[in-house]
Amino acid sequence: MGKEKPVAMGEIEYANNVISALDSPLRMSILLLLHERDHVVHELVDALQKSQPLISQHLRVLKNSGLVQSTRSGREVVYSLTVAETIDLIHEAEKVGKAARFNDELARRREAKERNSDGGATIGAAAIVGIPTDTLPDVDPGLAPQTPAPNR
Repeated sequence: MGKEKPVAMGEIEYANNVISALDSPLRMSILLLLHERDHVVHELVDALQKSQPLISQHLRVLKNSGLVQSTRSGREVVYSLTVAETIDLIHEAEKVGKAARFNDELARRREAKERNSDGGATIGAAAIVGIPTDTLPDVDPGLAPQTPAPNR
């Protein structure tokens, strides 16, 4: 994340199409399978346990975004990644998501700590109270024991 050149509006639109295509766990699963090797539709259907029309619909979205390409092999259509680095996008998105979740959790804990330190009692804190007056002895035993002093 060094000094990259500014992004042009056309590039933003293309990036938005790619990000939109990645906005589905099923499409990401398809991309991960295609990263391992090229697949035909029925192999993806079997691997993902989803219907053929659903897989085909998601492949169409991935193809329209430029992430996946298809080639005909006899009666079957073989799908493959257009660019192998597509998987790097998924891994980077995972890192960003984990960092964001960690920061959210950290912020939540800090807010809870601030709320508790605003005069409210904190969890596990104890208040110091006086001893109950109904349990006081009638005579103060004092500090000296009731034994006689030694003879010298």
